[in-house]
Amino acid sequence: MTSELLDDALAISEAWSFGLDLRALIDTQLRESDVIDRDVDVIAIGKAAREMATATHDVLGNHVLRRLVIVDEGPAFSLDSDVEFVIGEHPLPGLGSLLAGERLVEFLAGTSNAECTVFLISGGASSLCALPEPPMDLEGLHELFAAVLESGADITTLNQLRAASSSIAGGAILRHVRTPRSMSLIMVDNVVSGDRWVASGLTFEFVPTRAEIERLLRVVDRSDTPLASRILEARERRGDLMDKAVTTDHVNRVIAEPARVLVAVGAEASRRGYRVVELGASLHGDVQEIVDLMRANLMTESLVQGPFCVVGVGEATVRLRGSGLGGRCQEFAWRMAGAFGTNERDVVAVARATDGRDFVRGIAGGWTDGETLRRARERGIDFSSVVRDHDSYSALFELGQLIPGGRTGWNLCDVYLTLVGARS
Repeated sequence: MTSELLDDALAISEAWSFGLDLRALIDTQLRESDVIDRDVDVIAIGKAAREMATATHDVLGNHVLRRLVIVDEGPAFSLDSDVEFVIGEHPLPGLGSLLAGERLVEFLAGTSNAECTVFLISGGASSLCALPEPPMDLEGLHELFAAVLESGADITTLNQLRAASSSIAGGAILRHVRTPRSMSLIMVDNVVSGDRWVASGLTFEFVPTRAEIERLLRVVDRSDTPLASRILEARERRGDLMDKAVTTDHVNRVIAEPARVLVAVGAEASRRGYRVVELGASLHGDVQEIVDLMRANLMTESLVQGPFCVVGVGEATVRLRGSGLGGRCQEFAWRMAGAFGTNERDVVAVARATDGRDFVRGIAGGWTDGETLRRARERGIDFSSVVRDHDSYSALFELGQLIPGGRTGWNLCDVYLTLVGARS
């Protein structure tokens, strides 16, 4: 593979980050909602909470009266006296997450002269800010998370079960809002069901029937278990809260979503001379299914003489069975190494998380090419063993094929792409 092909693949996979302006996106929504000149309280929750809160303050200035920012990493301080930080845990909620849930309710109950409460919501909020309805507790949330991973269920199923047993999610938090108006600006990372289930539908009404929850429990293989009993009892208790009227005039608005990423990535590939084959902006399901879809499209396009790019965005599911280390993007990249076959053309696959964090700290994703399996064999790395043990990080680290990463301020989706060079 030529270094130029790899350079192009890496550049294309992050091109979206240069075309999105968070401040401008928030400014547009606040103006369209007639909030731009009103005094507001701001509540930011999620992986992009810091950046969203900062951008909102840049737009509204002194109209921001109070700010509560719930994030996944420190430092938990600010030079501005009107900002309060709470650090929650992700991907599994912890004691900090419970504190954040309690503080959220207390913040809304506090005295304020604001006319509107602005929620800034991004992915990860369900874990970072949790307040389960008894008898659900932290241990129950951990057990539920493990059940979803083991079953291979999608993120929407997890969020629905969390919302059904939560004192704040699924619209319950709106019962605590005291301002006449409220709105949510949402950075969408859920490619299965969109803004509706980011943060377990924090500001969307969700009052499921017992039968609906029993069906979801069957999906995660937890019917007739103590966990199921606790979730069902929590749903019943939560019903009393949901019977209370919502007094605020609330609206939910999307500021950014995965489709924007796909458009930007495709445009950059075209600019660099690649014919673009799009797989869509809602890739989901088991990671092997996405690899198979990518491989099928590579075979279909194999007769094309010129260089081309097959690209899609979304979020794969990795059903954990081994004891290794990795992330969705690293898993995809590694498995693609086994999907190239005996392709005579230069080829490289890249997968990158838009939040810059593919489960392993400091890693955004990984890449493989037509020579990866040969290099792996020379180093004593068995392809199938890596797949079986879900140890893609170790293999890609050994080969020097990881993509460094860090906080980007965005949390939208993963980018999955393959570049194929021109026929010689």
